[in-house]
Amino acid sequence: MLRTASQNRLLRAAIACLLVCSFVFAATGTVSAAEKSKRSRKNFVPSPQVGKKLLKVQELAEDEDFQGALDILVPLSKKTRLKKFDKATVNQMLGYMLGAKEQYKEALAAFEVALAVDYLPDSAMQQLKYNLGQLYLGQENYDRAIQLFEEWLDGAERPDAQAHFMITIAYAGKEDWASGLSHARTSVDLSTTPVENRLRLLLAVEYQNGNILETLEVLKILVSLFPKKDYYMQLAFGYSNFGDEEKALAMLELAYQLDYLDKERELTQLSQRYLYHDLPWPASKVMAKGLDDGTVETTADNLALYANTLLHAREYQSAITPLAEAAELSLIGDLYVRLAQVHLEIENWTKARIALQAAIEKGGLRETGTAQLLLGISNYNEDRFLSARTAFLAAAEEEKTEDSATKWLKYVDRALRAEENQGS
Repeated sequence: MLRTASQNRLLRAAIACLLVCSFVFAATGTVSAAEKSKRSRKNFVPSPQVGKKLLKVQELAEDEDFQGALDILVPLSKKTRLKKFDKATVNQMLGYMLGAKEQYKEALAAFEVALAVDYLPDSAMQQLKYNLGQLYLGQENYDRAIQLFEEWLDGAERPDAQAHFMITIAYAGKEDWASGLSHARTSVDLSTTPVENRLRLLLAVEYQNGNILETLEVLKILVSLFPKKDYYMQLAFGYSNFGDEEKALAMLELAYQLDYLDKERELTQLSQRYLYHDLPWPASKVMAKGLDDGTVETTADNLALYANTLLHAREYQSAITPLAEAAELSLIGDLYVRLAQVHLEIENWTKARIALQAAIEKGGLRETGTAQLLLGISNYNEDRFLSARTAFLAAAEEEKTEDSATKWLKYVDRALRAEENQGS
């Protein structure tokens, strides 16, 4: 993993802070009795020999010669007669240098030694726990990271938002959503300005805890402050699950206006929601644009949906072309029946008959009787009485259309008798 410029700056700042802590007492030469009492009488003064080597390490670290620094620190860390403060400081510095070289496993071991010695100023011990917790988090050792972050929080006078954010990540890593909830909320509450990553993590934790109302509230904030497609889609999905379909549609509509909906499924779902709310005209506009720019593929289902939006808007003539294309692409004849019904609506008997013949020929119909009944009606209105009679007889064989077909047969027979009388 490559370090960023920001990480390099943080590393240099951490090294500088560590060295200040290490040498401030050596520079003054003595430590007051009050200071000793305050620090549990621990002597935070490096030995002269170790102090000189740490100063050299500081120079090398500032020049980013981390290997040179390690060449001094590694042998120094192996000495058995180091005083406690020297041992803790050397291993802490060793951890920083190893981390700078991305040798994280070795860095963890060095930091653990420094922590176990327990002979650093309180502020340095706190920083060590925090840094070590971050490293364990990066290594996905969530239990140890949580332990260290919890200890850090116990010793912190004013825990900040980022600390609660880090421990929430650790709890999320082990899917302990209940334990992470209070930390997730605190990380957001303590933020001086809204931070997207903290809100996103709170969103996940609220959702995993089954807090639907709270999840929606977080999504509202994200949509308002950090408008992105994912947030609009999730909020729409949340409203829909909560039974508020009008707000779900409003979110999808806003997302569409912002050009966030760029997938076929998203556009067809929006059109279907418009139809659900009896808004066929905007539904047809969404489908027309999607089909025109290629976002929506010209499949039988999509063309049928487009035609359906137009039919609901009573744009019968406009619906004929997409419905005819859909019927041709479909593997079964039902869409031809639907097309015939549109032609019947506008009394175009010939085109209705042609569509119904295509439907029966293609087959796979859900209701063969209905197709035959409509075919009979089309033929009857064209004065094709013998063809009409054949179709009605076929429709009469189906239970659902038997009664209607029988009645139409009477009209046909009467028309045929009239023709015979005229001929005679």
